[in-house]
Amino acid sequence: MSDIRAIIVDDEQHCIDALQTMLVRKCPGVEVIGSAKGVKEAKELVDELHPDLVFLDVEMPHQNGFELLKQFEKIGFDVIFTTAYEQYALKAIKFNALDYLLKPFSVKELQDALDKCREKQQQRQKDTNSLSPMDVFLQNMKTLQQSHKKIALPTINGLVFMPVQNIVRCESTGNYTRIFFTDKKNLMVSRPLKEFEELLADVDFFRVHNSHLINLQQMQSYIQGEGGFALMSDGAQVEVSRRRKADFLKRAMQF
Repeated sequence: MSDIRAIIVDDEQHCIDALQTMLVRKCPGVEVIGSAKGVKEAKELVDELHPDLVFLDVEMPHQNGFELLKQFEKIGFDVIFTTAYEQYALKAIKFNALDYLLKPFSVKELQDALDKCREKQQQRQKDTNSLSPMDVFLQNMKTLQQSHKKIALPTINGLVFMPVQNIVRCESTGNYTRIFFTDKKNLMVSRPLKEFEELLADVDFFRVHNSHLINLQQMQSYIQGEGGFALMSDGAQVEVSRRRKADFLKRAMQF
């Protein structure tokens, strides 16, 4: 008996066939209940079949995989992205997605991703009121495209919705990030700095150091030095690494 009902969305039939074969032969407990080659067909299939899991290609003709997800007010299924383009993993997919598989992927990578899916299912059964990582991901995608941009910050108590312009800087603390705001408050978030760097790259944020991401709109001045320091609106002097200095000054001069 299957514990995961899945559909495959990919514009290439040979990719659908290859993944389905791997699932049948190497991944017991997964039932492929349908497949689609485009966003419109996939939306209809999800609405009709209500899968537990969608294997979703990113780069497809006309509309990419993200366009499919934007059509849902709430995601009622897990998503494992399958893509030949690594930059999507860095920019968006690893930010709150269940997992991604970079084509060509191995059986072990597929099995590991499915294990994560089962773990998420068990967690949701324990806490039916919790927001899924994909819900957070979609919320951030939608709000960052709006004129009054906000970001959803996951905390132990739920989500904090904060206008992007109110963020002064982000500081890495291992697998966590401390975010500093214009009102002098700060918040510890259980996400690494790399994820915020990729998410906020298009809204005037720049990683000046391995440990520091700053909002260029909140920078008051630059202090010259080997790498130098960015003086921020909250009074912090943030070190600029020597190897990032040239790119940082180029970006800063655009303001």
